[in-house]
Amino acid sequence: MTDRIEGLRAALEASPDNAALRAVLAETLADAGQVDEALDHYDRLLEARALSGEQALVAGRLALAAERYQIAARCLEHAKSQGALEGVADLQHDLERGLSAGGDPPPRIERSPATPPELQPDELLDEERRITFADVGGLAEVKKTIHRTIILPFQRPDLYLKYGRRAGGGVMMFGAPGCGKTMLARATAGECGLPFFNVRIEDILDPHLGGSEEQLSFAFETARASAPCVIFLDELDALAYARRKQQGFGRSLVNAILQQLDAIGSDNRDLLIMGATNAPWDVDDGLKRPGRLDRVLFVPPPDEEARARILELGMRDRPTEGIDIRALVKATPLFSGADLRALVEQATDEVIDEALDSGGEPPMRMAHLEKVLREMRPTTLDWLASARNYVQFANQSGRYDEVAAFLRSRDAKKALKEIAKHDE
Repeated sequence: MTDRIEGLRAALEASPDNAALRAVLAETLADAGQVDEALDHYDRLLEARALSGEQALVAGRLALAAERYQIAARCLEHAKSQGALEGVADLQHDLERGLSAGGDPPPRIERSPATPPELQPDELLDEERRITFADVGGLAEVKKTIHRTIILPFQRPDLYLKYGRRAGGGVMMFGAPGCGKTMLARATAGECGLPFFNVRIEDILDPHLGGSEEQLSFAFETARASAPCVIFLDELDALAYARRKQQGFGRSLVNAILQQLDAIGSDNRDLLIMGATNAPWDVDDGLKRPGRLDRVLFVPPPDEEARARILELGMRDRPTEGIDIRALVKATPLFSGADLRALVEQATDEVIDEALDSGGEPPMRMAHLEKVLREMRPTTLDWLASARNYVQFANQSGRYDEVAAFLRSRDAKKALKEIAKHDE
């Protein structure tokens, strides 16, 4: 290692403007425990804007551990400017914790304003409940779209202003139940370090005439008073059921939602709006027009990477022995995140029953999980069967092309064939 470092130093002395060589030297010095010198090189790379977003996050972590907060803060801002997707929120959070514990005078960090004191604690993502994209396995394309549509305009308004790109509008996520739509919304708030308002159907619907519209207005006004924040409208198909399919008082609630999204008589600046539904074909088309929830994202059942992450998290704090995560992943195609968590919970019940019978404390083994798995089927199958009908007969606009592509996957085709056989 020493010879390699000396060789890199000599090469850099001969070519001091070689940024790639300086980055290799910085990484090698860090691996060798020569942190201060490594950070000096990272600092020069920052000045030359020669670091990628991911490299800036690595350097920021190194600087934070060495309590060199000024460099850590500069790395954080550089990572934001480069559009780094995962790790930005965690670095900012840990940097702020380090500064609050003492050390260098706080550097100037561009971030959202402080949370207003009038918010109730259960409306905030406190430290224990706070999650970011790093906690969401897989779904890389969905996270990229949310980052570009929701997070980046908030973090980099200067970039959008420069290119004349209007910020605004929102995201509507759809897919089978239990596949992580709400978690993605919470992670978006965590990435931005913002309060999270989860507007559920029970918070809005009221049997009295005009009551639902009043509740909706109150939810949006509360969020606006606390902006910047993320407001999440869950079960959109119930709140904004297509007006062409209904008559009566429900139409007025849809009109009220459209008014709130358009900010008629109000201001939606710094209000990051997200929604979710299991049945996008039942959501009024007015919500999907430009400036409203105009980015419609398909959230598929977890892929192999995501299933592995969900299972690992589910078993992280449980005594286990001989668990083959990869085998479980292969055995659970089309399982939703909720299905996988139920698998672990039911296997835990099997372990507890065994402990009660034996008087011991056995660990969870593959046999427990395999026993439960034999009795389970993915809850996404019914949704996929319904989605297939809409894709075949109501996809003239191409809005559900992503679903159509997913239905052509090997696992989906196999499952749909089995459903067809069962129906016969």
